[in-house]
Amino acid sequence: MNNRGLIKRKSCSIHSIVMKKVFHTLFITFIVNWLVLPIQAQVTDSYWQQEVNYTIDITLDDAAHLITGNVSIEYINHSPDTLQFIWFHLWPNAYKNTATAYAIQELENKNTEFQFSKEDDKGFIDQLHFRIDGEQAIVQADTAYIDITKLLLNKPLLPGQSTMITTPFRVKIPKTFSRLGHIGQSYQITQWYPKPAVYDRYGWHPMPYLTLGEFYSEFGTFDVSITLPKEYVVAATGTLDNSFELQWLDSMAQASRIKFLNEANSETITTGRNKKSMPDSTKTQSSGNNKTLRYKADNVHDFAWFADKNFNVMKSSVTLPGKEIPVITWTYFTDKHAAQWKNVIRYVDSSVMYYSQWVGNYPYPYATAVEGALEAGDGMEYPMITVLSGGFGGTKSLETVVAHEVGHNWFYGILAFNERMHPWMDEGINSYYENRYIEKRYPNEGLIPLDNPLVKAFDLTSYSRNYQNYLGYIFQAYRHLDQPMELEAFKFTSLNYFAIVYAKSALAFNYLEAYLGTSIFDEVMQQFYITWEFRHPYPIDLKNHFE
Repeated sequence: MNNRGLIKRKSCSIHSIVMKKVFHTLFITFIVNWLVLPIQAQVTDSYWQQEVNYTIDITLDDAAHLITGNVSIEYINHSPDTLQFIWFHLWPNAYKNTATAYAIQELENKNTEFQFSKEDDKGFIDQLHFRIDGEQAIVQADTAYIDITKLLLNKPLLPGQSTMITTPFRVKIPKTFSRLGHIGQSYQITQWYPKPAVYDRYGWHPMPYLTLGEFYSEFGTFDVSITLPKEYVVAATGTLDNSFELQWLDSMAQASRIKFLNEANSETITTGRNKKSMPDSTKTQSSGNNKTLRYKADNVHDFAWFADKNFNVMKSSVTLPGKEIPVITWTYFTDKHAAQWKNVIRYVDSSVMYYSQWVGNYPYPYATAVEGALEAGDGMEYPMITVLSGGFGGTKSLETVVAHEVGHNWFYGILAFNERMHPWMDEGINSYYENRYIEKRYPNEGLIPLDNPLVKAFDLTSYSRNYQNYLGYIFQAYRHLDQPMELEAFKFTSLNYFAIVYAKSALAFNYLEAYLGTSIFDEVMQQFYITWEFRHPYPIDLKNHFE
C-alpha cells in the first residue's frame, strides 16, 4: 500500500471526513507507540543535568604503545539529590581479557579475533589512584564488569555543590579490535580516560563497553594536553591551541591542495614525498623529540584523538546562514586510500551544510573526518570528529558514510541521547537524514545506480534509495525475526542492529514526515533541536514535543 498517497487522499463526504480523522488519530498513535514505550512524562522546566569538566595531561609512548598521565575532573551536582558515590567507566579494561562484556559479545556474534589474540595485543587501564578534593578516595570494583567501578565520596555531595576528582592513569593501547587501538604506530584513541557515568532523572547509568551498543556521557569542557613525538600528525576533538602546529597543518593542507590538483600529471599521490619510498609508519622510529599539543572544547561529552605520521591533510570551510564565522572542516588520510579520500573534504562540507539547514546550525568551530583503523563498523562518531575505515566499494558509499557520521554531531553529539538504552534515537533519526542527504545530492538516482543492469532487468527505476530501509527491515519481518525498535542495544541480534535500529527506525521517520508534510516536520524538529541542544532528551521528550 502506498502510505503517502493514503495519507494525502481527500474526500468531501462527511463519512470520509470522519474516517479520515479516525485514521489520523490511529496513525499518529501507531507511530508514537512504535517509536517509544510509555514512560512517565517529565516537565521540561524541571529538567536538570550534571556537569563534568576535564583537564587531562598525557604522554604517548609509541614504542610501548602506552599512554600515561593525569586527569582532573570537576564534577558539579546540578541534581536535586545528595550523592554518596559516583560510578566511573574504565573502558580500556574491556580489552583486558576474554571474560569482559565486550569479549563475550564479540564471541556471541561469532567474531573470534579478540578471543584468540595474543596477550601483547590486549589492553587495559591501570595505575589509578583516585583522590577527592585532595584526600584519598575509596573505590569499589564492580562485581560483574572490570570496566566499571564505584568511587565512594568522602562526604555527601549536596545539590549545587561541586567536587574535584584527580587520578593518574596508564593505558596499554590494544591492537585495534573495535574502536580504541593501534595498528603499528597509527593510533585511534577513543573511550580511553576514566569517565563518570551519567546520573540523570532516571538514576545512574553505568555500562560496560560494547561494540554493538554505544554511549551516554555528561556534557562539560575539556582541556587536553597531548605530548608525543613531533613526527605525528594529530586530529582531535576541540580547538588546537598551538599556533606552530596550526601553521604546520595549514602548510600540509596547501601541499595537498596543490598535489591533488596536479595528480592527473603524476602517477604517485604523495605529499612532498614519493609513495614508493614513503616510510611505513609501523616501522619508522620516532626521533625522540616531542611536542605538546593542547586542545580545548566546550559543550561536548567526549574527547577522541587520532595520530599517524603519514596523514595527508585537507582543509576547507562552510559559512552557515546567519553566521559570520565559518565552520572550518578538515580531513586526515593516508596515501593508501587517497584516490577516494581526496574528495571527502567536499562531503564533510555538504554534510555540515545540509544538516544545519534541516535540523539547526552546527555550533562548533571545527568538523573533521579521519581515515583510521576501525573494526566497529564503517565509521564512528565523536564530538567534532569522526573516524572512518579506509577503503569503500565506491565513491557513493564513502560519501554516504561521511554524511552519516558527520550527522551524528547532531544526533548523539548535540542531542545527547542515551544510545545504549534507546539506540534508535541516534541511529534511526540520523539514518533518516543520511538518506535524505543522498536523495538531495543525487535526485536522479534510485535504489541502485541507473547504469546497473539490475535496474532494467528487475524494473527498479521507480524505487528511491530510501527503499533500502524497507527492504532491510522487511527481510527480517518476513522471516519472523523482526524486533521492536524500542529495545536496549545489546538485546538486538547482530543483523537486527542494522535492520531495526537503522532501517526500520529511519522508515518510521519517513512515515512521520509524510504524515506531517516536510515543512512542518522540519519546523518541529528544528524546534526540538533548539529546545534540547546540549541536553539529554529521552523518547518521552521527543514524543511530547511532536504531539
